[in-house]
Amino acid sequence: MYNTKFDETETGNTYDMTLLVVRIEERTTKKGDPYCRLTLSDGKTQSDTNLFNNTTKESLQLQGIEEETAVDVRLKCTEYMNQKNYTVDSITAVSLNDEERASLIKMPPVPRKKMLMEMIGIVLDSSGRQYDKETVNIPDNDFSLTALTVRLIAKNSKAYCSSSAAKAMHHNLMGGLLYHSYRMVKAADSICNVYTDLNRELLVCGTALHDIGKIEELSTSDLGNANYTSEGRLFGHALIGIEMIDREVIDADTKAGKETYNREDIRLLKHLIASHHGIPEWGAIALPAIPEAMVLHNIDMIDSRMYMYEEGYAWTKPGSVSDYINGISGDGRATIYRPQE
Repeated sequence: MYNTKFDETETGNTYDMTLLVVRIEERTTKKGDPYCRLTLSDGKTQSDTNLFNNTTKESLQLQGIEEETAVDVRLKCTEYMNQKNYTVDSITAVSLNDEERASLIKMPPVPRKKMLMEMIGIVLDSSGRQYDKETVNIPDNDFSLTALTVRLIAKNSKAYCSSSAAKAMHHNLMGGLLYHSYRMVKAADSICNVYTDLNRELLVCGTALHDIGKIEELSTSDLGNANYTSEGRLFGHALIGIEMIDREVIDADTKAGKETYNREDIRLLKHLIASHHGIPEWGAIALPAIPEAMVLHNIDMIDSRMYMYEEGYAWTKPGSVSDYINGISGDGRATIYRPQE
């Protein structure tokens, strides 16, 4: 097993590396010849590489190479638009033991259990009430936003902790949904110390749940590779998240035989989810109509863009500007400058 990582490569050199195949896309050269774009993971970074020589998905399958296959590759590192560019000279499927394979799966930099418990702790504190933070068990007669949020996350904790946050763009890795939400919840809690008129419980709970619908919108593989489900394509995660809240409220009412959760609180929580994309062009069901919704949208924008900058530094040379990066700005013409070291 080769241990070279993408961030250790330098342009003009060729490297032998052991990697995991995350995604395979068939493409065509300007001359009409087929080739494959392979997204490969070294456990720290995922990078796109090109495999030419009339390569197709079918020809790779005949070699035992599919998505989630471990491979030994020889990569040539060149430079294009101030970025590292990789061409596959050779590729071979290899067998790895569980520990070796796990080392090649890209994960968040913070352990998932730590993120989950710290985030739930912030949610519990946001109410200003006393809770036992050693457990996620909420008293049966508690029908606050905090209680609903913790119940929903606990009920769906396995998917919440393993789901990617996106198919591409940002936090597209195993545990990406949790990592994205964790950082946002910390930011939401902190910003309430500056803007003290904000409803801390509403904002923190809305932030923790804003993307929970992605556990049904996306199907995430054991590598963190995500694809849209039928429900995801038909409805989107905002509507799915709102429906999850509605089901939780209806179930509570049915068990209690009466109305439980405060309906105005639920209305505001659902509005945060409906409007967190900011504008219809970006997938918002509604425009932010309360300050907490506006703040949630902007925190979402900050964290998603920060992730793109953080990832961009991995393949942008110090002292140079990257090519255009889709997603950082609305027109797709934003670039990243990596300061000299």
